[in-house]
Amino acid sequence: MSRSVLPPLAALAVLALGTGSATADRETRVWKLSLESGAEYDSNLHRVEVLDGQVAGVDAGPLMRAAARYKLSDRPDKRSQLRLDLRGGGKLFAVPEGQSENLGVIFADLNYQRRLGESQAVLGVRGNYFDAIDIRPFGDGVRPTSGRSFRTREIRTFLTLPRDRAHRLSIQAGVRDFVYKPDADYSWRGPLVGLRYASTLWLGNPDTEEDAASIDIRASYQVGLRSYDGAAFRNACAPGEMPAPDCFVPTEESRSDLNHLVIVEGLFTGKRIYSLLYGAEVVDSNSYGQASVRQRVVAGFTSVLVADIFLTARAIVRLNTFLDPLLLARDLQNQNFVSIEDENRNSLSLHLARDLTRHWGAEARFAVYSNEFATQELRFRRQTAYIGLLYRFEGDSSRRL
Repeated sequence: MSRSVLPPLAALAVLALGTGSATADRETRVWKLSLESGAEYDSNLHRVEVLDGQVAGVDAGPLMRAAARYKLSDRPDKRSQLRLDLRGGGKLFAVPEGQSENLGVIFADLNYQRRLGESQAVLGVRGNYFDAIDIRPFGDGVRPTSGRSFRTREIRTFLTLPRDRAHRLSIQAGVRDFVYKPDADYSWRGPLVGLRYASTLWLGNPDTEEDAASIDIRASYQVGLRSYDGAAFRNACAPGEMPAPDCFVPTEESRSDLNHLVIVEGLFTGKRIYSLLYGAEVVDSNSYGQASVRQRVVAGFTSVLVADIFLTARAIVRLNTFLDPLLLARDLQNQNFVSIEDENRNSLSLHLARDLTRHWGAEARFAVYSNEFATQELRFRRQTAYIGLLYRFEGDSSRRL
């Protein structure tokens, strides 16, 4: 989830305190509230791709970020669990060139699950809502853009069937709706089904090992049908002819995609944490120019440095292959819209964090983005640097006797 979020922080804080302080008749209720704010510098705030050697049209500038997050975990009874995750915040640029890039985000995720009878099987339902909103308190500035706003909603049910404590298989089914606000032709909705397997391959003994470690693996497959509001296109060029704008001809048929998503992930947790993930998305579309294969490899590392400073490093390598000839790869075709800050490009990010007191902490982030394995005609470079403060508070309530 993106940290780039800004609507009513005060409203979220009131909701968090109001919900968290309640001591209704519950087994256990735990809640956490975090607030953060800081300054950032963006070297390519419009995320522009340029020809090699070209620098014109690439704007840079500082911005402010603010965010709030509230998490609640509750057990209404011994067999059920309820989890709530609310986030809000945003970013506001300090230069006229960046005013059309100001964004606010609200996110809500609700997860309820219940154990079936005396078995270890779990039945659950989960829903989430994500809304990226253009913010224009000072107008569009000197470099207006169409915005990056979108909204997505999803609800799914799942059944988890553990063979034992080390192996878990989940069957999932649901529906997702996506609205791309600048252009309704790219909005879609549709059902999805999937399987997810998780296993603990090895688990150390914390009673006998000071640095007890574990190795976990996760694998998932999901297939979804996406029905778009826009029309499907066909190729009207002669066989062997290079694609031109006149080749893309709309049909009377609506665009429809079949999306396959495979993810395999390994995680080593010990004195240090190592993670490695491979993901592949195959898009089978009835619209010319939209069929693609997107692959990514994500490597992560977390460790404690000197003076209780935590370092988290993450490297992402992406390879996008379009199965039809294209005029030019567009940003929209390279976006998966999971997060407004999740560039669908290669990246290397470093995150430093340190607790200052029980409730206060400081953090710094630096990220570099590039497109070596994407569009070759154009070059993309972007760097961001952030420093800020974080406030955390948590509480719990137990059943009254």
